[in-house]
Amino acid sequence: MGAVLGAAGAADPAQEVLALERRAMDGWLKGDPEPQLSVTDQDIVFIHDVVGRRLDGLAAVRTLFEQYRGTPLFESYEMLAPKTQVSGDVVVLIYQLAQIRGGTTAYWNGTQVYQRKPGGWRVVHTHWSAAKEKQP
Repeated sequence: MGAVLGAAGAADPAQEVLALERRAMDGWLKGDPEPQLSVTDQDIVFIHDVVGRRLDGLAAVRTLFEQYRGTPLFESYEMLAPKTQVSGDVVVLIYQLAQIRGGTTAYWNGTQVYQRKPGGWRVVHTHWSAAKEKQP
């Protein structure tokens, strides 16, 4: 995947992270966790309402994700109101995920913290919680 270049020719970290996040969601459309796992850091801290507890480390997240391999998590999705905050080698991505499945839409509030490491951008922290309503 090529880098997204800003006006000065430097890669735009916010756009790079948004592209990685869309790639991960596209993987879940097919029941493929690999695009997400490929950007997940070894030392990730993962919090999700469905899990009910914090998971520490890539091995724990991989074990969770393998349960869903081959099972699309949704038929389509939208990333609503994405917001990025960039600070040096860290990008915080906040958005609401609309998961459409069987004519029903579920909304999730998500925060993904990406850190630029020698191998590229890695998710070092994830937090997903069920949303009470759609983001305006």
